[in-house]
Amino acid sequence: MPLLFTIAYYALDAVIYLLVAVAILSWFPIDPRNRWIRLLHTITEPILHPIRAIVPPIGGFSLDILIAVLLLGLIQRVFLRALTS
Repeated sequence: MPLLFTIAYYALDAVIYLLVAVAILSWFPIDPRNRWIRLLHTITEPILHPIRAIVPPIGGFSLDILIAVLLLGLIQRVFLRALTS
């Protein structure tokens, strides 16, 4: 069972890094038809879409990536606690 938690922990870590990449790339004018950008959005959009449906942009700023990173970090802490106990 610890192997499963370890894999899940590192998978969440990778998703968090991808979300940060999406946030940074959103500052630059990049062609959305780029295959790497499409892949990045294909991976992150299922996580961000439900959050966008619940939390609207505030003052023109979208908090969906911040909320997703915080939630995934919380889940990651649960996995870390399960690994260390």
